[in-house]
Amino acid sequence: MTEPVRGSLRARSVRRLSALTARRLAEFAPVNTCTLPAARALIEHTLRAAAPTLRGTSSDRIRTGAIMGEWVRGPRADRTDAVILYVHGGGFVAGSAAGYRGVAARLSTATHLPVFTLDYRLAPEHPYPAAARDVDAAFRWLAAQGYRPDRVVIAGDSAGGFLAADFALTHARGGFPSPAGLVLFSPMADLSLTLAAGFAGAAAEGLLSAGLSRRAVAHYIPEPYDLRPRRGMPLPPALIHTSDTEFFGGDAVALAERWTAAGAVCELRVWRDQMHAFQVLPALVPESRLAYRAAARFVATVLDTTAAAV
Repeated sequence: MTEPVRGSLRARSVRRLSALTARRLAEFAPVNTCTLPAARALIEHTLRAAAPTLRGTSSDRIRTGAIMGEWVRGPRADRTDAVILYVHGGGFVAGSAAGYRGVAARLSTATHLPVFTLDYRLAPEHPYPAAARDVDAAFRWLAAQGYRPDRVVIAGDSAGGFLAADFALTHARGGFPSPAGLVLFSPMADLSLTLAAGFAGAAAEGLLSAGLSRRAVAHYIPEPYDLRPRRGMPLPPALIHTSDTEFFGGDAVALAERWTAAGAVCELRVWRDQMHAFQVLPALVPESRLAYRAAARFVATVLDTTAAAV
């Protein structure tokens, strides 16, 4: 784990202001079919404002069979030998490829790779295992496009981070080829929220709360589970970023420890003073740029390793 560096004044201010406003408003808000359309629209608008698309980005909408999403290529995405599959966050009930276009553009620019952002099916309209199956289908679809498994990096934030790691575990159990690596921003790891409840830094979170998270997860799956890799599983290397002041910080740390205990490579970075999934807020949080650069270094390393092994 790298040594945490104190967050910028701007990052701390964003987190504290959000805790006083957005978190208080969302803490007791109902999550149901009546409120979700408005909530989804608000989240979409917020993401587009907090992560505007970079000038020079190209995006192509994909809808073929069961696969829906966007190809995003940032201004410097000049590589075609590998790809990033991005699984967005949103508590399993919100988020979209279009809303995450600015996030994908930055990750694409930093890594020089095309990014396919998946529009997986959302709960409660499509509960478990719909989203998990969509991630699996997207991985297989990329293989059909000519990308070998060891040339696909799967990235995701929050609930998307859970789905990405869960996919890697499921594939390892089944003996299927692993992706080249995982990039997980503030991933959930325990849908029962036990890890989150025991994490001291969760109280300083700027947006999420136990009540809001529990209501969202309940729409996705009736019997929550956590991610527990077994020793010796053929897991891909992982990069996990979290914060000491975010709701799912305990999840990320535990997942990194479990990944390492299973015998896999895992790089953990705990940022200080950041709110949950600060990486998707580049217009507000300066440190998000550093997070993309760190992700790019990790991606280059795992792709160079797999290329050398061929």
